[in-house]
Amino acid sequence: MELQFSPVFYIKVDSTSRGTLAVLPSAKRTSQKVVVGDQTGVLTCFGVKRGSASMVFKTLPGAKISCLKLSGSEGGLSDKIFVSSETEVKGFSKKGKQFLNFDTNLTEPISSMHVQGGHLLVCGPYVYNHYLDCKDVDYYLCSDKINDVLCLPPSSEPGPLSPILACQDCSLRLLKGSELQYEVEVAGPPLCMRLWGEGSGGGREGDEVLYGTQTGRVGLVQLTAEEPNYCWDMLNDRKSVSCLLLNVNVSRYAASPLSPTLSVVYVCLYRYGGVSCLSTFDLSGDGVEEIVVGRDDGVVEVYSMDDSDQPRLKFTHVMGESVTGVGGGSVGSAHHEEVVVCTFSGRVIGLTREPLTQQTLSQEVKEKLESLRKEVESLEVKVGVAKEQYQETVAAAQSGSDAVSALPAFQVNDKFSLNQDEAWYTLSIELQSPIDMVVLQSDVPVDLQEVDKSSAVVSHSPPDPENGNFLLATFRCHDATRLEVKVRSIEGQQGTLQAFITPRLEPKTCCLRHYSIKPLSLHQRMHSFDESRPCNTLRVSGQFSLGQAHSWVALCLPDVPARPPVEDSAALFFKSTFIHTQLAVLYRKGEVVFRSDNMSTVSVLREVLSKETALKKVAVKITHELDEASVEHMLRIIHPRLEAQIMLAKNVQLVEGLQEIEIHEQNPSSCLSPQCQYILENATAMQEELKQQPAMIERLYALVTDLLIDRASFKGENAQSKVAQLMELLDNCDFDSLISFFHS
Repeated sequence: MELQFSPVFYIKVDSTSRGTLAVLPSAKRTSQKVVVGDQTGVLTCFGVKRGSASMVFKTLPGAKISCLKLSGSEGGLSDKIFVSSETEVKGFSKKGKQFLNFDTNLTEPISSMHVQGGHLLVCGPYVYNHYLDCKDVDYYLCSDKINDVLCLPPSSEPGPLSPILACQDCSLRLLKGSELQYEVEVAGPPLCMRLWGEGSGGGREGDEVLYGTQTGRVGLVQLTAEEPNYCWDMLNDRKSVSCLLLNVNVSRYAASPLSPTLSVVYVCLYRYGGVSCLSTFDLSGDGVEEIVVGRDDGVVEVYSMDDSDQPRLKFTHVMGESVTGVGGGSVGSAHHEEVVVCTFSGRVIGLTREPLTQQTLSQEVKEKLESLRKEVESLEVKVGVAKEQYQETVAAAQSGSDAVSALPAFQVNDKFSLNQDEAWYTLSIELQSPIDMVVLQSDVPVDLQEVDKSSAVVSHSPPDPENGNFLLATFRCHDATRLEVKVRSIEGQQGTLQAFITPRLEPKTCCLRHYSIKPLSLHQRMHSFDESRPCNTLRVSGQFSLGQAHSWVALCLPDVPARPPVEDSAALFFKSTFIHTQLAVLYRKGEVVFRSDNMSTVSVLREVLSKETALKKVAVKITHELDEASVEHMLRIIHPRLEAQIMLAKNVQLVEGLQEIEIHEQNPSSCLSPQCQYILENATAMQEELKQQPAMIERLYALVTDLLIDRASFKGENAQSKVAQLMELLDNCDFDSLISFFHS
């Protein structure tokens, strides 16, 4: 059964951070209260009476609220509110009385928090601290950024707590007190966690943890004392076009015979944003909690569990801006469950199951609406007068008189993250007020692709490579608070992408954001390395510290921790999201070793490190060991994709002509081969796939060309004269000829 919800607006607060919304529990069957903290430090608690929000309490402004959690005494309701601001933790009762003001004295601001009875667990970007009754108990220094913290329910036997850290290196770390028990690899950097069935203590065994990742996936894992057990993991894929053809003698891309029993499926997928918040609540009243997922692209989803304990999508709603908090409860009515959603701009909205036909406006509500309309009209008049006064002030300042102009302050919610499935970077920019325009400038070559859901109008200015300006694009938005753009970089190039963000505010102001593009920007962290692959090795040795070695690795690769490791050595593993080659980095004081099955990756590292060490005047020795088997290995990886892309492009070129035949022929199937009929039937899917992968053939050509040039460079030769011959072989796409060419 699909769940039906209707949106209802409650209140508007200032901009909010991720995880700063909660629904207070109620002992009786009465409507529940909602509490939300914003970036001005105001904690707001409200209920709903007669269809409109009724304020319970509201605190004074202060430092930005970064976390909000509920807790209570053991066995009682979790109706006490805890918020963190900078390094302080404050506690409030459900009526707004403050009972705790604890300064942790941490060197880092609190970014995540968990409260369990008298236990307070707080985390900065890299440090975990555990306090019991405000006294320091445990401490753990993490090797990578901590995104969230959770704690398993305490066992009946006495012993230390079992906290869980969600870390940027795609892992969950289970601790026992201050000691690391084990790490759990998940599909993407986990951003948020929640105990599954939190109302019943974390699932049947009390140790099942829900997690949501930056790549948009949601999973469930059981964390036992000995080892983890993976329960399920949802892919972040949505089907938009699907075509199926069975038992036809055609290739997927080309009108050439393959197998008479070939089954071909064309599916074009789109993906939602990263998971910013999670909640669980019994919305259907069947005794089993549903999973509520909030995403950073504004999508809210509700999943229920089927008979096989697998999640099934029951409801989707698009908010139009980033979701920072979700919760479940009976807020608008004591008899109807709903999902409460908070957005980045501070809107708090209820998705209620109460039928709209039952939501009648009382006379009191009608009078309040009329009063609000008059208040809005009065404010519009005041704003108009203020604008006129400001224009007069500006005119006076231009004529030489003394005048002061104050720039409006505004919050920017931006993200520049790598999509591992598409090998694109996604740049998202979000403001509280509508965006007027965004100008993107880059000093390295990049490709831009606007996402389909964007309504911005883009214009490109001619590049000026001589002055380091390879990209200048202007996006003009219309009544939009969010802009999302796909950016694809070229590995081997190092530089900066700049975004000049202008909101639709008076006076005009602009905010500048910088996004670093690393030389190996399309690589992503992973947990293991395939030793069976043929590998090329680059070794850097000399008189340098571990910190210097770490900074060189961070210069070349993304997803490297900001701090050097606390151990004497470190090992990091990466994979290319574009061609799925691998890279291992092992470094310590005086030595850095890179191993990769891609010779071009090693060449890029050699070039970057040679320049960096020369610039910093560090004396190093750089040596390399090549494995010729890696050349054929690379060609075997690239060739199938290249062949598929060439055939796809040829098929798309045939579509227009075949459609002409279809229009003019009364019975086109009688004069078209099965292969041509297949191309016609799948024309939309083919065109969409080619559109989603612009310049893919050129990029694959460039990979093979770089491999030829880099291989020759390592041998002290120049292969530029052979590039033209290589391009002819690539056009023919004959694998055996390619292998013979490289062997010669």
